[in-house]
Amino acid sequence: MSDAIDHNALYPIREVARLTGVNPITLRAWERRYQLIEPVRTESGHRLYSQEHIDFLHETLRLMDEGVPISRIKAVISEVPKRSAATTTVTCETAVGHLVKNLCDAVSQIQIPALERQLDRLFADYSLSAMHRLLLDVEQQLQQHKNHLVLLAFWRSSLARRLQVRLHGLYNQAVLPHTRLAIYSVPETPDYLTKLLALFCFEQGYQPLEFASSMALGELLEAAKPLAIQGILCIDQHSQARTGWSSALAKYASLPSWVFGDAGLESMQPPSVNSELRVTERWFMPLQLG
Repeated sequence: MSDAIDHNALYPIREVARLTGVNPITLRAWERRYQLIEPVRTESGHRLYSQEHIDFLHETLRLMDEGVPISRIKAVISEVPKRSAATTTVTCETAVGHLVKNLCDAVSQIQIPALERQLDRLFADYSLSAMHRLLLDVEQQLQQHKNHLVLLAFWRSSLARRLQVRLHGLYNQAVLPHTRLAIYSVPETPDYLTKLLALFCFEQGYQPLEFASSMALGELLEAAKPLAIQGILCIDQHSQARTGWSSALAKYASLPSWVFGDAGLESMQPPSVNSELRVTERWFMPLQLG
């Protein structure tokens, strides 16, 4: 049987979501806000996408992971003559650098309206992967300030609030994704990271359930089956609680799990065959369940 691509085929939106990892809600938002792609419409109004659309979306995701704002994608891809990769990278780094500086300035001076405007840009223009890297840069720069504890608390609270607004709309959909994934954060994990991964779950087509770190991971794993939880995301940002989650996940080895940490995970073996350890650069790679 031939595996050749049929360039004349048209795909429904859910198939495009499966092929690209971009969920239907996001696809429709990109079409509405940025005129990123124009799908074919059936007589009943359903969207159909060509192989060219799918290739364009793959290129969009690549550029977004390099830091190109979604609002600039169409212009970057369609530029003639094409930019060199080096030129595009420099332009992206400049845009990211400006946004990081503006965010840090707004936080360090407690300028709430300015911060809200910069957060608008952040959420409108960047993929979750690029956003995560940018947020780490902001945190690193804020750490250099004299009043860094106060500024970080204000920054994290502001960011978590904005992320919760986005999640509120997703949790209030008429029909939530059927497959449930639990998100467990070890103590001292910033709340915004939990919410960022909750958004990631929705993007991947799953229903996230957030749990406070005040409870033991073992208690959550014990309740997973009766609560119809089919996988768990464990956030250990600095890979400091490895002993606790490793033994708990090994005990419940039949449950798929992902651990999100830093380079400290590279020296570890996964606690079970159903567990995947993700260093910082791999946090927002597609989730494979089943």
